[in-house]
Amino acid sequence: MQMKYWFTSILAFGFAIAAWGQQSAPPPAKSADSGPTLAATMQFIQEKLSEQGKVGWAENLNNQTAVTRRKFVQLTDIMADPAACTLYATETVDSSIDAARGKTLSMGGKPINADDFRTHTVETETISFKQVEKITVEKIQDISNKVLAESAHPEIMMTVTPPVFYVVLSASSAVFSFHFSTTTGNQTPVEKDTTGKANYLAFRDEDTANHVAKAMIHAMELCGGGVTKKELF
Repeated sequence: MQMKYWFTSILAFGFAIAAWGQQSAPPPAKSADSGPTLAATMQFIQEKLSEQGKVGWAENLNNQTAVTRRKFVQLTDIMADPAACTLYATETVDSSIDAARGKTLSMGGKPINADDFRTHTVETETISFKQVEKITVEKIQDISNKVLAESAHPEIMMTVTPPVFYVVLSASSAVFSFHFSTTTGNQTPVEKDTTGKANYLAFRDEDTANHVAKAMIHAMELCGGGVTKKELF
């Protein structure tokens, strides 16, 4: 998802999360001089991403106990092209808000319907391993709470159920390209093309996320990606 989450912003009734951090890295991959070929590595990545199916989770904030945000993400049409060192995919993201019975939702002091927060996004994305500089595995809950703390709201904590993990691909410049078609409530779909410095792929378990991240690091190295910084001072 820049989905990546775009990366993505989380709207929690007036509180927006507009950036995601990075925390932990998966085990290091083998040297580019050894291990599987690029073709075999890209095929492994394609198969593992296709096997994920729909990944869903619920988000709850401790200051919004009567409200739950639900999100479902699925990757389809995944194609790994070793000749171009590029991964293509379509990602569908469905997000909705559930409120406890008797709870009135409002924004700006005005009552709103939960359907106003229901969104359906179809995103096509392109990832070039030649341009990826860093790959990490992140726990969504940890990322969200870090962003909340950095936004001067350490008192607000998010709980993500069940635990879900992102493989985060990042670069120092906007090398990832995305096309979005987003429908909010009953409104007309909005089309948008954009680029970003990070791309986020959802996994339901950490072990699979680490295996895919390791394969992606190997692909990145074989494609000439990654960064090596020299100590200048």
